[in-house]
Amino acid sequence: MKNIFSKIALIGALSFSLAGCDLLDREPLDQVGPDSFYTNAEQLGSFTFNYYPAVFPTTGGWNAGVAARDNGTDNQAGVNPNRAWFTKDVWKVPSEGGIGFEAIRNVNWFLENATEKLEKKAISGSKADIDHYIGEAYFIRAALYFNKLQTYGDFPIIKKALSDDRATLIEASKRMPRNEVARFILSDLDKAISMLKDKTPMNQRISRNVALLFKSRVALFEGTFEKYHQGSGRVPGDPTWPGRDKEWNKGKSFNIAGEVEFFLNEAMTAAKAVADAFPTLTENSGVMDPVKGQHHGWNNYYEMFADEDLSRFPEILLWRQYSKEKNLVHLTSHKLAVGSSSGWTRALVESFLMKNGLPIYAQNSGYTKTDETVDLVKKDRDERLQLFLFGESNVLYTNEDPIVMFNVANIIANDESRDVTGYRQRKLYNYDKRMHLNSEMHDVSGTIIFRVAEAYLNYIEASYEKNKVIDGNARTYWDALRRRAGITVAIEVTTGATDMAYEANTNRESYDWGAFSAGVAIDPVLYSIRRERRSEFAGEGMRAADLIRWRAMDQVKDYHIEGVNFWDKIHTYPRFYGADGNTLIIADGSSASNLSSKELSKYIRPYQKIKANNDVFNGYTFYQAHYLSPFSYQELSLASPTGNAEESNLYQNPGWKASAETPAEY
Repeated sequence: MKNIFSKIALIGALSFSLAGCDLLDREPLDQVGPDSFYTNAEQLGSFTFNYYPAVFPTTGGWNAGVAARDNGTDNQAGVNPNRAWFTKDVWKVPSEGGIGFEAIRNVNWFLENATEKLEKKAISGSKADIDHYIGEAYFIRAALYFNKLQTYGDFPIIKKALSDDRATLIEASKRMPRNEVARFILSDLDKAISMLKDKTPMNQRISRNVALLFKSRVALFEGTFEKYHQGSGRVPGDPTWPGRDKEWNKGKSFNIAGEVEFFLNEAMTAAKAVADAFPTLTENSGVMDPVKGQHHGWNNYYEMFADEDLSRFPEILLWRQYSKEKNLVHLTSHKLAVGSSSGWTRALVESFLMKNGLPIYAQNSGYTKTDETVDLVKKDRDERLQLFLFGESNVLYTNEDPIVMFNVANIIANDESRDVTGYRQRKLYNYDKRMHLNSEMHDVSGTIIFRVAEAYLNYIEASYEKNKVIDGNARTYWDALRRRAGITVAIEVTTGATDMAYEANTNRESYDWGAFSAGVAIDPVLYSIRRERRSEFAGEGMRAADLIRWRAMDQVKDYHIEGVNFWDKIHTYPRFYGADGNTLIIADGSSASNLSSKELSKYIRPYQKIKANNDVFNGYTFYQAHYLSPFSYQELSLASPTGNAEESNLYQNPGWKASAETPAEY
């Protein structure tokens, strides 16, 4: 039964005071018994800090880190296609494996002990610090549960540490309706908000505004998920919802329209509290490149994503610090300098507006008549595209003499350094050469975890989803985001020129999946809001969660991921010829191919490079069961009162069978 809710030894961590110290200066962990632990504020803080890696993204390993987290979506492509989502027979019901409840159980155990000691006044230290660290624990439990909500939907709600008694665990494994799980998460966040401090040293620990922003994220996710997935069996009360006939759900009624309104309202309220507390975003200077010898000081907006000390940017509410001395380093800037094993897609790049606020296809948009170079594609576009995508004339290295320009991506390099689409991301690239010396890990640029712009976007979307109008607050926030991107015209100029017949044309290889919900095209204003979110968060790993909650992949069938226009001009660049003058390009569909054929498309199609034994050669097709993950056969059996997986309290998700090694049904 340890596979259900195993309990592991609780670990004491460093002594860590919120009053001020170096987050990186950590001592070895100690095993400490419960009677001697949690007796002072610093011990409380050490426990919660030890769980930061479990709930917050980090950058590490021999890859581009955060810069590759959108891989597998219509925004970004990795070397390998996303076969789990877009083929039917790769992702299967696991034979064994648990649901990863250890961390939740440990936080439950901590909260039980800490709150009991607090009531007995058995914890020394300032009340503000004690409250703060207990508030962090509520936040962490909420974050752990949000991960389960996104992964599985309905989930057991357990607020205390349980014994290993079999009957107790089977009873506790009853999945609760997802709206109840989401409300439980919000209640934990409300407790955290009431206890957390407004400010923490260098913004490296959870604060009240972080909890508010996260609350808006959770509420927006759930509100839009329930709205667009209703009727699919993935929402409580649906005729095919698998929890419908469970004994513990009998007598419950589900007013999903009311639930959607509740969650959207919660998202608006929490997002507005953060947005109004930070009315000024990090400034974009409009400078698109550093000059010779310059690493910093040329554009704060760019540097906000690639700086050692992110505490100097008020827009960043929480971030992770790295240190060469403490061997906390990563490889992001090096990978972005030589080849990221990734790449932005044509669909993402073409979705960015022109600086005049018009889509590229609109009459008089000014978009180039040809997209034969990346520089031309970027010309006069939204400055987020200009800043965060390498073009031929962008600076690559500022310390060389003469200064080195990007020129062209490593399109036909080996898989370790290949630019998959030819569109290489520049967001997160630090120009300080110390960050990308050779191929070793030297990068100590900070990683953003939460920033204020998300609050602006969450409010804009939630308010429009709820009220179908752009209210005054939404307009203020939206104008601020557009102004920073170099777009100063009225929002109506954009929405009025947005043609959904074009945006939702599934015969167009670069159409935006976000133009759809449940297979139906959305209205131009909502689409413009989603496009704004896509442009602001490109390359930050937000896309997959958005596509899931919007139910934006029902219509994805035989969809080809594409990159740069290679075959009009870029193929003539010297990079693609050897010393003997012969081409290095092989595009015949054979196992030796390093590029897709121009007969297929003038745009790079990274997953049509080799034809044999290629299950995505004909494109991506999405299967709806993949919106949620399946439980393993072992877990279903263990959580069943009879031992029969079909009768499990955990019950399987729609589209998946309660039998091992079976693929999605639809």
